[in-house]
Amino acid sequence: MKKTVKTLAFILIIMTVGFMGFLQLNPPLAHGSVGTTTDKQSVIVALGNKSLMGDIKITDVSINGNEPATNPLVQVSDSDTGFIISNTYNPYKGEYHMQDYKSITLEPNSSPVSSKDQDQDQRKVAAKSNDSNRIYGLSITEEIPIEQIEVSYRYLGFTFVTTINV
Repeated sequence: MKKTVKTLAFILIIMTVGFMGFLQLNPPLAHGSVGTTTDKQSVIVALGNKSLMGDIKITDVSINGNEPATNPLVQVSDSDTGFIISNTYNPYKGEYHMQDYKSITLEPNSSPVSSKDQDQDQRKVAAKSNDSNRIYGLSITEEIPIEQIEVSYRYLGFTFVTTINV
């Protein structure tokens, strides 16, 4: 009996370590296109969750090597409407559903970058429903040019950091 419990505990530990290793090699946060103004003071990055299970919760956004972003917002839109980039987002907050990044969770299978198989599956789903796919865009406006964005997030209880070069 004790040997069975020890064996089971060992197997669970190995599976947990393996799962954590897999997540470190394949983080669930995906980023797609990056849009910026010519002075690089306003940036929008398409974000999504490439995992098939579990939401992503963004916990922190910093720029240019760990400087806190002053007012990062997430645009929750659809593929028909798209995103907007501007030096001021106040006039567009309602139309583009701009919200504080801490209040948003990125739903599973919402990656802005997809493989051929996912493209075919998404076309099949789109053909079955008239709803557009939900898309997320991280919008940052600063007084200085933005060269790099670091996004910290939680997924299935684990914390990750992704760096996006602009």
